[in-house]
Amino acid sequence: MKEFICIVCPRGCHIKVDGENITGYTCKRGLEYVKQESVAPKRTVTSTVKVKNGDLRVVSCRTTEPIDKNKMFDLMNIINKIEVEAPVKEEALVTKKPAVKKSTNKKPATKKSSSLKTK
Repeated sequence: MKEFICIVCPRGCHIKVDGENITGYTCKRGLEYVKQESVAPKRTVTSTVKVKNGDLRVVSCRTTEPIDKNKMFDLMNIINKIEVEAPVKEEALVTKKPAVKKSTNKKPATKKSSSLKTK
């Protein structure tokens, strides 16, 4: 049996998964969250990128779609090398589909790929 704490809403349900049996969720979103989390966990990554020739040294950014949790450190290595030229507009595309190393797990990869935008 595996237990998850749902992060979809402030309720924080304690959801238990035992094979095909899922208990403890109080909404449909919680059920979908735990199904995804138990198969291939994903996260939206928020960070900062360096700014050249601007008043600010960095600007915040985030992925446009959640990425596989096991690729987060590879993505952060890429983000740490990115520098954008000032002025930077809100929701500006920083990079399209950064090349993150191929996953070593045997689960099928998703077809969606995330880009990086300023916030």
